[in-house]
Amino acid sequence: MQPIVNELEEEFAGQVAFYRLNVEEPEQARVQQEYGLRGHPSVLVLDGDGQPNAQFVGVVEVERLQEALTAVIP
Repeated sequence: MQPIVNELEEEFAGQVAFYRLNVEEPEQARVQQEYGLRGHPSVLVLDGDGQPNAQFVGVVEVERLQEALTAVIP
């Protein structure tokens, strides 16, 4: 998933913020729990208000992620 996310980060630069979490770090594990992320890798797409809009677990096709990201761009 890392190469796909890197590609999307370039494609959506300036439109979408990307954050990566390492759940082995206590502060970041709390974010995982807050949003109910289960499984690895997980991708959570939030809208401009910080509300979950889409969630994916496991390897996801780039087209599905592009659609989810496009949906949250104002």
